[in-house]
Amino acid sequence: MMKRILLVSLLIIAPKVTCAQESETATLRWDLTYMSVLSGNKVGPDAWVRKWLGPNYESPIKQAISTWKHGPIESAILIEFPAFHAGEHITLWFVRTSNKAYYIEVVEDDPPRRTQEAVKTRDYDRFLAVILPWRQAQPRKPERVPDNGVAGYIGFLSVYDRSKSRQMLLTMEDFVICHTKKCDRFSPGRMAHAITSISRFKV
Repeated sequence: MMKRILLVSLLIIAPKVTCAQESETATLRWDLTYMSVLSGNKVGPDAWVRKWLGPNYESPIKQAISTWKHGPIESAILIEFPAFHAGEHITLWFVRTSNKAYYIEVVEDDPPRRTQEAVKTRDYDRFLAVILPWRQAQPRKPERVPDNGVAGYIGFLSVYDRSKSRQMLLTMEDFVICHTKKCDRFSPGRMAHAITSISRFKV
């Protein structure tokens, strides 16, 4: 289910670049309200991504971080983005300790649906290696998005590695690149491609 959501979620959702922002949540130093990275990139109050978050949003991963009991975290990857059919929050958290790796997924619902499982450390390491060099993409202009797509930014990527933290905004094209206005021809974006490093997301 998550494979399909990740690869095609942004085809029909109705969701300025500065350097990535550092912040302060537990040892990971992430701003889990995302206000600092939005403000740092001059994303205004009328932007789709701000309306999607709402006025008092805080990532559900904050509790998972504060109650973590599986050993010191050496690195971690957090992705938050909207599901395609209703825009509900999808949260994917990948964690690496010295000898294990984990995956936690939270899907917005009432109550939220939560999944946790181990992943192969070599899969995690490949995923991290792909993501680490990324630079934040330019926000998508309205004329550059497909029908029913979302301009600007639509999600968040947070990375922690070797005591360094950064956060960046994600665009629709990070997930799917549409070759027509109807998006009847498309290819995976860099996130959809990178996450297949994790075995459970291989198509």
